[in-house]
Amino acid sequence: MKEDIKAVDYSRVLTESPSMPDKPVKPLVRKWQVFPGRNRFYCGGRIMMARQTGVFFFTVCLIVGTCTLFFVFDCQYLTTEISPAIPAVAALLFLFVISSLFRTSFSDPGVIPRATQDEAADTEKQIEVPNGSSSPTYRPPPRTKEIVIHGQTVKLKYCFTCKIFRPPRASHCSLCNNCVERFDHHCPWVGNCVGKRNYRYFYLFILSLALLCVFIFACVITHLVLLSRKSTFIDAVRASPASVVEGVICFFSVWSILGLAGFHTYLTTSNQTTNEDIKGSFSTKRGQDVSNPYNTGSLLANCCSVVCGPDFPSLIDRRGICTDDSQINQRGHYGTVKGAQPKGIVSTAPAPAVSSEQKATQSVAANTYGPKSSVHSTNGSYRGMMRESSYQNAGPHVNPEVWRQHSQVVKALDFRAKAMNLRNIEEGSSHANLQVHPTYK
Repeated sequence: MKEDIKAVDYSRVLTESPSMPDKPVKPLVRKWQVFPGRNRFYCGGRIMMARQTGVFFFTVCLIVGTCTLFFVFDCQYLTTEISPAIPAVAALLFLFVISSLFRTSFSDPGVIPRATQDEAADTEKQIEVPNGSSSPTYRPPPRTKEIVIHGQTVKLKYCFTCKIFRPPRASHCSLCNNCVERFDHHCPWVGNCVGKRNYRYFYLFILSLALLCVFIFACVITHLVLLSRKSTFIDAVRASPASVVEGVICFFSVWSILGLAGFHTYLTTSNQTTNEDIKGSFSTKRGQDVSNPYNTGSLLANCCSVVCGPDFPSLIDRRGICTDDSQINQRGHYGTVKGAQPKGIVSTAPAPAVSSEQKATQSVAANTYGPKSSVHSTNGSYRGMMRESSYQNAGPHVNPEVWRQHSQVVKALDFRAKAMNLRNIEEGSSHANLQVHPTYK
């Protein structure tokens, strides 16, 4: 029995499946990497700024440089002669100014997400493009919606770039190419837009910067005066030239900063934005008083709502992962009305799936109308604009009567162009450059 068992050949059984070649893993694409606006992102999307940041770095260097000169050349003398609280107060003001500046510059000001392709297509069904408009740069008149806020009628304007009806107090920033909620203005000094999410930090920044300028200017004058007691003022300037530099910078900066702080204090107490104040949104129009629906009637309540209100979350998920391939391949592309699309913008939308019946119909249309199907006049204008995309989704549902009428129109236009071309040739005109469709030559 044992000999029979030994005689049996045993074959090795594979318990593991054969190794398959690993599929290439697609790299993770964050949403900030395909963000359609003109912004710059740092630290993996945590920092969001405008594209033009040169003035911002100049602001930082000016503040840091002036304060460095003050701490090195003035604080030691003033601590000994007056009080050790002077450098402590200056340090607190400096830290508050820098933190407010960075919080304003590095945060999302309140960007409103753009409409998706489905949302844009659904919204644009309500926008009519007149049949007579043949210019590719034609844009329909702006559409508006009206809502009532505290008894006051407010119009919501349609944004042709973001494909949305902007919320109240929102506006489109042309520099960043974004719609910003409660848009105040675009500030190059902070390198970002100022809106709903960072206005309080901007207001605190200019207030603290005004106090810092006044404080440093007063300390510099005090330092020079104390030095001039032992000698002349010229000798004091020679002994501390850095104080003169600080005094000149603070003197020419404090007036504009104080004026800006006063202006934004007025806006805060009246619960307005710079954009609304410049446009006169709540001023007298056509003999009627337009009241501010956002004004609570109390200066303190307005200040508390602006400065001490809740911290609103960001509406754009900058660090989120793009799970849809269309978001990766179609950066900044949204559904648009073809006739309202600006000239020079090329759609990057992927071609839809076409069935065999649709391909057959498209081939008939291509053979009938040619690649462009347009008749050019002598002055370069279009007499008949028959876009190749008019029948790109043509299928069995196309009405034969409409198809026949369309072919007759094209045929009539081509024969008319051919007749005009022959007439120009007979008259010896140099403008005989009309293009006639090859089907009807």
